[in-house]
Amino acid sequence: MSTAVVIGGGVSGLSAAYYIQRFLPRFKKVIVLESSSHLGGWVNTTINPDGAIFEHGPRSLRPVGEQGRNTLMLADELGLADDILPVSRSSPAAQNRYLYVNGQLCALPNSLGGLLWKIPPFSKPLALMGALEPLKPRSRDSDESIHSFIKRRIGREVADYAVDAMCRGIFAGDCRKLSIEACMPPIHKLEKDYGSLLIGALFGPKESTENLTGLPKWAKEEKWATWSLRRGLQQLTDSLVDAVHNTPGGEVRTNSPALRISPVASDNQKVVVTTSTDSIETELVISSIYSKDLAPLLPGKFNQLKDSLSELESVNVVVVNLEYNGDVLPVKGFGHLLPSKEGGPMLGIVYDSCAFPEHNRKTAKGSTRLTVMMGGAWYKDLLTSTGDLPLSQDLLWMASQAASKHLGIAGRPVRSHVSLQKNCIPQYRIGHTRWVASLEQTLAQSGLPIVLTGASYKGPAINDCINNTRKSIEGLRDRFR
Repeated sequence: MSTAVVIGGGVSGLSAAYYIQRFLPRFKKVIVLESSSHLGGWVNTTINPDGAIFEHGPRSLRPVGEQGRNTLMLADELGLADDILPVSRSSPAAQNRYLYVNGQLCALPNSLGGLLWKIPPFSKPLALMGALEPLKPRSRDSDESIHSFIKRRIGREVADYAVDAMCRGIFAGDCRKLSIEACMPPIHKLEKDYGSLLIGALFGPKESTENLTGLPKWAKEEKWATWSLRRGLQQLTDSLVDAVHNTPGGEVRTNSPALRISPVASDNQKVVVTTSTDSIETELVISSIYSKDLAPLLPGKFNQLKDSLSELESVNVVVVNLEYNGDVLPVKGFGHLLPSKEGGPMLGIVYDSCAFPEHNRKTAKGSTRLTVMMGGAWYKDLLTSTGDLPLSQDLLWMASQAASKHLGIAGRPVRSHVSLQKNCIPQYRIGHTRWVASLEQTLAQSGLPIVLTGASYKGPAINDCINNTRKSIEGLRDRFR
């Protein structure tokens, strides 16, 4: 009986097990090894007794593009259609996004008309800044930083304020170091193919959305901007766990780290994955864990591969969930972000109650839920003089002070939760795409039956992780008939 082993029980690992069961029937047994007691990776939802929901990781998903539609199809297959909570494009949570600059909230334009007026913190209308973009020459470099790319094509102010803040919100990273090719491949491709972002957006081929069915069709017709689930995003990963468990041969183990991966005799085409309780012989290992964590599992003779896997950096993020009595938000929107020159380790605040009021506590008075994010590439700025992370109560005080200063919210939160997400977001530095290609080539030359997936390689977002995993597993069909 053929067995496949999946290392890591996050969204990528669970998706891998699900898709192996669906697309590779040769494997009658699929074992997921998760080192912790929690399944779902950075997807982590707390449902409080009165119904209030805190998301300690990702909180919503976009429905657009190949990746977005794939996740919707997965949700459909898992029977989650009735629990979808969509946010329409006309909702304030979709239309309104803010920057916090110079001590004030600055609304970003949410219409074409808004591009024609000068709005803080910009010194002139954004349309005027972008007017000459089609005349800018292509870069001669294969890759560059996101900041350099945007500054070159549109202007320094857009790079310094809007894009800097956006990268802190998405990647918790420094746009002066992050790769435009790896982090924003569609934008990079527009310049490469058309010489201009504007011309490419206007005249480039449009992705076909014909023949959509199920949730993807529903999302298009109702113009969703984002979506979540009635019990939070962990409902998606919990449903994946159930699907794998309920399929014959599916096994999901917690508190069961892989300790090492060893070739069988001289045949690298089969390996033994050793755990604390057994040794599993397999001809397919899917590694969905952080690349640095995979490196020490490999034998010493694969030093080049181990060294390459160890090169990727990641960041720590402190997530503080806050809940206040009543509706205390002065504005409605998705939230606000702080550019690095303004915020230091304070990355931004998400207005959870505005996007998903269904997740508020089930009482007549209602509540306001916020999520404050700190650290990322500026994590060291949070640390004390002794190099330690402040106590939870001090981090809570910092988050509450930010809510008070930025949003004018008085008083203490009635409920809170402080969590540290260690190494949660890989940082795709300049040259990351070439690093991935070189890594895959080295792995292929090693002969080890290991397939790489997960946030370390081709996109850290949930949609990216699920879609890339599906394509990787589908690509193995001919090999494992």
